Amino acid sequence: MNWKRAKTLFIIVFILVNISLIIIYVDKVNKSQINDSEDESGVNFKQEEIKIPENLPSVNGLKMQLLTARSNDFSSYAKTRPSINSEHSGAVAKGDISDPINISNDQFTDLKSYVKGSVYKGEDYEMSHIDDEKVTFEQTYNDYPIMNNSRAKLEFNVEDGKASSYEQTAMKSIEPSEGTNNDKKQVNTARSAIEDLYYNRYLKRNDEVTNARLGYYTVVKEPNVQVLEANWEIKVKHGDKIKTYYVEAVADSPKIIEE
Repeated sequence: MNWKRAKTLFIIVFILVNISLIIIYVDKVNKSQINDSEDESGVNFKQEEIKIPENLPSVNGLKMQLLTARSNDFSSYAKTRPSINSEHSGAVAKGDISDPINISNDQFTDLKSYVKGSVYKGEDYEMSHIDDEKVTFEQTYNDYPIMNNSRAKLEFNVEDGKASSYEQTAMKSIEPSEGTNNDKKQVNTARSAIEDLYYNRYLKRNDEVTNARLGYYTVVKEPNVQVLEANWEIKVKHGDKIKTYYVEAVADSPKIIEE
């Protein structure tokens, strides 16, 4: 046997095997780095033991901007309708329902029909909260709610499972705020807003995000004029308590307000 030739062949095979192993190792390292960078681009909520909704609202291609709105005066409207009175210099309309509406239906069909057909600009309101004593609707703009705003709300009083009267406020002349820096901007994702809560230590281990919705929140409030800004309303369960946070939806460094 030619040992010299065999030795040379062995060395060549050994080198080839090592080259193959190096290629496999480098490929694994590259893949690992890609996965790490993807993980580092966002919070791993599962690892942090924080629950968030599986299906968050999509904002793909959605742009929003600051709005200015004025309080509606119901004085003239109430004068032509015997069942409605205006109060607080016309800012509030109070209505009595002659035939109380049963709200036991899970879909609240009758109440929603009444709102659309018998309430001032009822088509602009959507249901937001229900309890044993009240059913609350919020005014909307372009299908997005004006959230947690006492000047843009419709509230029904409930007695024995029936809506018997209501109080209404409304915003009018809603339009983009004037100014050179009020161009429409892409809305940040709901997950990004939740991550902002985490980075600012509003979210901690064992917390649960129960809901996230997009709408308009008042950032400037004067007696008759308000400035509305796109915000994410995020509800978080801390133990046995639920808190509500508002996170600016189009800012690079969003401001957070805790209610």
